[in-house]
Amino acid sequence: MRFLWLGIGALLWAQQDAATRALLLGYDATFWWLNLTVSHTSTQLGPSWVLTRLRVTAPMLDTLAFELHSALTVDSVLVQGVRRSFIRRGHTVRIPLNPPPPQGTLLEARLYYRGTPPSSGPTGIFNRQSPSWGNQVTWTLTEPFYAHTWWPCKQILSDKADSVWTFLTVPLGTRAGAVGVLEGTDTFPATQQVRFRWKSRYPIAYYLVAFAVAEYIDYSFYAPVPGAPQPVLVQNYIYNNPQTLPYFQSQIDTTAALLREFSRLYGPYPFWREKYGHMMAPFSGGMEHQTMTSQGFFSFTLTAHELAHQWFGDWVTCGSWQDIWLNEGFASYSEYVALQRLGTAANARSWLLSTHDDVVSNPRGSVWVTDTLNDSRIFDSRLSYNKGAYLLHMIRFRLQNDSLFFAVLRAYLASQGGQTALLGDFRQVLEQATGQSWSTFFQQWYYGEGHPVFSARWNSLGGHLWLELTQQGSWPSSVAFFDTPVEVRLTRQGRPDTTVRLWASQPTEAFYLPGVGNVTQVQIDPDYWILRQVSSVTQDATLALPGPETLTIQIGPVPLSIGERLQAALPGPGMIEIRDARGALILQEEIAEPTWSAPLNVPAGWYLFSWQDPVGRSVVRPLLVVP
Repeated sequence: MRFLWLGIGALLWAQQDAATRALLLGYDATFWWLNLTVSHTSTQLGPSWVLTRLRVTAPMLDTLAFELHSALTVDSVLVQGVRRSFIRRGHTVRIPLNPPPPQGTLLEARLYYRGTPPSSGPTGIFNRQSPSWGNQVTWTLTEPFYAHTWWPCKQILSDKADSVWTFLTVPLGTRAGAVGVLEGTDTFPATQQVRFRWKSRYPIAYYLVAFAVAEYIDYSFYAPVPGAPQPVLVQNYIYNNPQTLPYFQSQIDTTAALLREFSRLYGPYPFWREKYGHMMAPFSGGMEHQTMTSQGFFSFTLTAHELAHQWFGDWVTCGSWQDIWLNEGFASYSEYVALQRLGTAANARSWLLSTHDDVVSNPRGSVWVTDTLNDSRIFDSRLSYNKGAYLLHMIRFRLQNDSLFFAVLRAYLASQGGQTALLGDFRQVLEQATGQSWSTFFQQWYYGEGHPVFSARWNSLGGHLWLELTQQGSWPSSVAFFDTPVEVRLTRQGRPDTTVRLWASQPTEAFYLPGVGNVTQVQIDPDYWILRQVSSVTQDATLALPGPETLTIQIGPVPLSIGERLQAALPGPGMIEIRDARGALILQEEIAEPTWSAPLNVPAGWYLFSWQDPVGRSVVRPLLVVP
């Protein structure tokens, strides 16, 4: 979901109490069939019913519960075709079962209802006229807690139904869009109505069930998708206004290119057997309803964001609202990926800088959601979307390998496809793929608040560079110091700029870079690979560090063959580290003597060898390992 306005409120229409949640956890919903009578002129629901097939998971289920707003009237309930008594309690419908069916029992419940859903609230069901095009539309948008405002459901993320049917009876002359494939329509001349029969056979979360009804035209085309055995239908319900489609057509057509690129990077479009598409609704953003997004317009980044959700959010859904990053952070970063692949370098950099600057505009805030009863916090654009996107950018930076980065995303989708996921699921895939622990990264960047604030002093003399890098967290009571790689760009007199990659492993560090040339300018993280602020970068001729003769290190042989013994002559006792090009720590050893040697059995490639003395002064040398 992506909004360009910040109008999501914090009021919940219903909060599950412990007793209600216990009843809902007593069964597994496997199939939903919504048969609704709706119109484009109001939110009123005519005579409607919802059938739920379920499997009892509790040892015994004495009460079957559904969530349904108290503003809606329940006419009757059938369980296994038999009419049952029911109890309305708050925003729930409770059906006593006597005798209680045991664990494993398959049940079918049909609830008949009607009425007018609540008319105000952050999300739910709406009826409005498009201010731009004049069309009257009824549509739903129920993330995170508002499906119950228009259909009886179970609002628990971990319980995905295996499939859903949505039958919508609407006035003649209108169309109704929904999830899945349109398998047919039925016309009722006597009532001047038509029924649209949509069916989907993929797992789906409750909040991704949706519909929209208006005077639409159907603008459809097919898009070839890498990895899918057939082209994907892209079905778009566009306002029946002679000016609307010409205005948006070229933007809508980019959906095909986005499907192609995302399928190459993330794996084939998950719902290729059914469709992807859009149904227009008059709101300032989009919502990733499964296989048919609701959108108010078709800007490139909005369309990319909502399409990416089909992988991140729909195919794999966050298992807790605390981990909404797995939906929104991934979809937001996909905007940048799309700009890199299909846009211009200038537009991609502009997106990156504006996203970065939004995050660091406030010193506080974690990606992890601490208040899951507050819509505004769940969908905080700065934290859940933008900081969440930047976490992926920083993972990509640490990996220094785009092939590996996108392979991690594909492996995550493959492991959790059709299910829900938590942060731990993604982290496990990441650690398995990279062979390293990411505990500190997520503790600092995901659970922690803030970002690093850097300052630097430097001095260049005789072709050598002394650099002192200082860092503290913007909210030090949460994270005092961020352990992170950082790039430093050096502008040199008479030579091209060069960029060195250092690792900030303590609050103040002194680096000595011999033989880099006459440096005239130093820039910290010029390409915005990490979330940071830079308070100052100062040339300081008085920088009091030992001269090159006392901080020189020699390593060899260079290049080094795989498995060959590396030897080092060092200025004195200290800590040596070897890191690969991604910044992953290969070796760390404290030494008491000025000489060191050990066989280095690592893959071929570039490495960084560094020595650091007890007061934080460092010398770094590149190391090439060859087959």
